[in-house]
Amino acid sequence: MNTIKRYSGILWIILAFAAIWFLFSRAGAELSAANVKPDKKIFWYSILPVYTPLMLGLALFGYYALKGEYDNLGE
Repeated sequence: MNTIKRYSGILWIILAFAAIWFLFSRAGAELSAANVKPDKKIFWYSILPVYTPLMLGLALFGYYALKGEYDNLGE
């Protein structure tokens, strides 16, 4: 069971950085378009500062899982 927890840490780290990349690439695509409406700017300028630290927290959770910090939980 501990092996699954450790390998899932890699999954969480990859998922977190993929989500950050997706958010910033999507925001860049929408904000660089011609005639950007103010509601799009407000949306992305409020979403990016909120979700980026959340995803970094997910990556940190994955790092600790990979390190083995959660090996003895639930036993």
